[in-house]
Amino acid sequence: MDFLFPGGFHYPAIHIPSLSGEPLFASIPWYTNTHFTMLIVIVVLAGLSFLATRDLREVPSGLQNGAETVVGGLSDFLHSVAGDEGVKRLPLLGTLFLFILASNWTTIFPFVGQVPWLHKPTADYHVNFGIALSVFVLYQISGFRANGLGYMKRWFNLSGFKDGPFLGAIFILVGFIEFFSELFRVVTLTLRLWGNMLGGEITLGVMSALLIIPGLAFPFYGLEVFVGLVQALVFMLLVLMYFVSAVESHGDHAKDPHSAAQPAHSLAPAAH
Repeated sequence: MDFLFPGGFHYPAIHIPSLSGEPLFASIPWYTNTHFTMLIVIVVLAGLSFLATRDLREVPSGLQNGAETVVGGLSDFLHSVAGDEGVKRLPLLGTLFLFILASNWTTIFPFVGQVPWLHKPTADYHVNFGIALSVFVLYQISGFRANGLGYMKRWFNLSGFKDGPFLGAIFILVGFIEFFSELFRVVTLTLRLWGNMLGGEITLGVMSALLIIPGLAFPFYGLEVFVGLVQALVFMLLVLMYFVSAVESHGDHAKDPHSAAQPAHSLAPAAH
């Protein structure tokens, strides 16, 4: 091997990204490489949206055709999962999906995750936590709008005391478990996305540096594209399920407590 590397062979320096963003400027410590990369993602998505909708035509073509395909596909997918409630959440869920997907795929572009000034947004737990917390607040608001104060029964249900203190205590315990499981959703949404994306960024950085022939790293890029798509879909579907669960929580019983008895009454005339 000496004739190939007369000065000796040395592996190139490997940049391992931090667990969160790194400050870009000493004078602005809160502005990190994550913010810079996230700004690029937002500008690209906003630019594509502007170009696709600036000259809308009845017969779409070019970027408009692509945009309508994406929006129509997401709408059909959400409708197949949650019906009209899913389509109702399309603006929020579609935005989340596209932002997370674009952020996940930034690693397949040169330098992202390999130089200190570019860091994948979803590989920073601060970004994921901010998204998860925002979603948590929004679906709680939707639950209160749909069910009123009856929405609180999913956490503080005192109706069990009508049948005795033991059953009432069980209802209270179940309510506390439900309440903490709601809070834990923020953590799971954050860590699931962060762990997968940070691991992918580290893997691509290491493989790109260690493999002498660049083409050998292509399978890892394909894997990163697949995992990025799956994680964006999983995040969107989980958020959709949280919205559906919040809106339907005690909703039917709170609006019409005798709804379960109505079918029996409707069959009564037929019995005679």
